[in-house]
Amino acid sequence: MTYPPQDSASAGDPYGQPQQGPPPPAGGYAPGQVGGEPYPTSQMPPSGHHPYAGQPDPNQPQGHPGQPQPYPQPGYDPASGYQHPYGQYGPPPVQATTKGGGGTTAFLVIGVVVLMAIGAVTGYFLLGGDDEPGAGAADDDTTSENEAPEEDEEDGEEPTEESAPAPSGTHLEVASLSSITPIPGPEWEYAGGPGAASDPLVDAEIYTFNHTPEWISFFGVGVFSGAAAVFDPADLNASAASAADVWLGDGFASVEGYQMSEIAYTEVEVDGRPGVLAEWRNSWTSAPETEDLWEDTAILVVDVDGVNGFIGIASVSESGEAMYDPAVEALLATDFDAETA
Repeated sequence: MTYPPQDSASAGDPYGQPQQGPPPPAGGYAPGQVGGEPYPTSQMPPSGHHPYAGQPDPNQPQGHPGQPQPYPQPGYDPASGYQHPYGQYGPPPVQATTKGGGGTTAFLVIGVVVLMAIGAVTGYFLLGGDDEPGAGAADDDTTSENEAPEEDEEDGEEPTEESAPAPSGTHLEVASLSSITPIPGPEWEYAGGPGAASDPLVDAEIYTFNHTPEWISFFGVGVFSGAAAVFDPADLNASAASAADVWLGDGFASVEGYQMSEIAYTEVEVDGRPGVLAEWRNSWTSAPETEDLWEDTAILVVDVDGVNGFIGIASVSESGEAMYDPAVEALLATDFDAETA
């Protein structure tokens, strides 16, 4: 914790006015009074007269009867019993005193000079003690040069980030699985990837066919996303059903009277790896975006290596019915460990 604020009236300012003590008693401090410096005064006792004449001096040590008295000190008069407060040398000359801030001003001037000297020395060491003008600027230039981005040593150009892979125009690619899938036909248009994401696909490449501005057919391949759906290499049917739930999502939310047929599962082998092809029909009574009343969907799930799953989806609307079979055949023609992937 920090110390609480100090009261300036009691703490005092080390660079401000000196703190004054209580005023001296009238007539100065009496001899023998504890707690004060001798205060100069012009009031002196008349010569040959002592306020304690004929009485014991309270300022002198008093012995007991029968004990020797202390040896007289210089300035002591045995006849009168008076001891002069200044001994044999007499009173010191009285110094004239004046009221004013002369001492305070000198103290402040000295304090300011000391602070300026400390500041100058501190600044010299903080700035590194540069003797030559412009040294700081040179250091800044050196720092800027060191922080400048490094250029390619071969062609002198700054390095740039690698751009995403461009579509091949002949196949769909899943780089992480080293797989390629042929494009089903020229009517399909590139939509995204490689490396795109569309649950339950990741690291995907996607093509679409636009029936209307708001209604499309979909064709895409990618890695089965375990975060979006459940992938179980030992139960590919369940994996395909889980992917179907995610794929449907709200894709048909705008239609009226939606119905989904029972899913048909077909065991397949794709490039020597086990898989399953799940197919069903989506139907409805009306839709604001299209005059079509149904759409066929196929999901292919392949166990690539016992850990990772490949997934391909082809969903073709009624007006593109002829595109469905070629799309399914393209999925089944996927090649893993392809040289061009």
